[in-house]
Amino acid sequence: MRKTFLLKWAVFIGVVLTAPFIFEYLLSYSLEPILQAGFFVMLSVSLALLVGLAGQISLGHAAFFGIGAYAAAILAIKFNLSPFLTIPVGTLIGAVAGFLIGYPVLKLKSYYLSLATLGVGMAIQEFFKAADPLTGGEIGLYNLPNIKLGGFEFSSSFSHYYIVWSFALLTVFFCEFLSRSPFGSRLRAIHSDEEAAECVGIDVFKTKLKIFIFSSVIAAFAGTLFTHCSYGSIEPGEFSVTLSIKIITMVVIGGMYSIYGAVIGAVVISLLPELIRLIGSFASIDLTQVTHIEDVIFGIILVIFIIFTPGGILKIRGESNNAADKRSFSSLRRVNSP
Repeated sequence: MRKTFLLKWAVFIGVVLTAPFIFEYLLSYSLEPILQAGFFVMLSVSLALLVGLAGQISLGHAAFFGIGAYAAAILAIKFNLSPFLTIPVGTLIGAVAGFLIGYPVLKLKSYYLSLATLGVGMAIQEFFKAADPLTGGEIGLYNLPNIKLGGFEFSSSFSHYYIVWSFALLTVFFCEFLSRSPFGSRLRAIHSDEEAAECVGIDVFKTKLKIFIFSSVIAAFAGTLFTHCSYGSIEPGEFSVTLSIKIITMVVIGGMYSIYGAVIGAVVISLLPELIRLIGSFASIDLTQVTHIEDVIFGIILVIFIIFTPGGILKIRGESNNAADKRSFSSLRRVNSP
């Protein structure tokens, strides 16, 4: 098991280290798709914990990504703070937002919870548009500073890529550890049956609130990195409900119950626009000019996976979801027994 784990991560790290050279020098592609993939990995993995393990459907995950991004951008531009301050403070603001939003909405269940998070996501995006003096309104905020360390400025695409993917790898490692911990077993038990989870001594609401805040923190942290390691600007349209649905799509096609599945889903969806352009070039058609072609394809992919492969690309090996739930409950009984 240990050798398999080490081999898996050695391959994972090796791919991350070599990918920019392959894209830049062998394929002559921009690094933008794989840079975006790093942000999407953090977003999809954090949502996989909330949706896949805990069973709490959120359609407003992009809002926390935006809160972190705008918090860091405002602190950097309006208050002239260093990224070494804007990143932790922006992440903290995301945690506070996660608590303030999660506390009331997590009292709802099923599609009521989905609608509530959808409404929150839409409301926050409209706030970004309306708060012109603070957020720059529809235009957004520009000339965002890069991360500087001493006299060196991380301004190149390569440096942005390695910063973002370093934290993406740490996020995957920690979330995978969390999913296999006793806390992860509690999340699976809640997903399976909340009443049964309460019977074995789990504080269901408190556990759901904790994972909601944790998921929000990762999304906000990814947003702060997006401010300082991306295009040098942000605008409200980048944090729309469409992005939340795209993140859900990543989790579904990768595997609802798998952290690594969420990683695969994020990478696949990130590279999909490039694949669309490639197909269009072979057919001598500029598919990028077709209105909302990417959104249409995302929707088709989501429907296909939900109908034909609900477990996603990666499933829990060697056991069904019901078997995993039973194992979670049995382990919880052992933990909670005197």
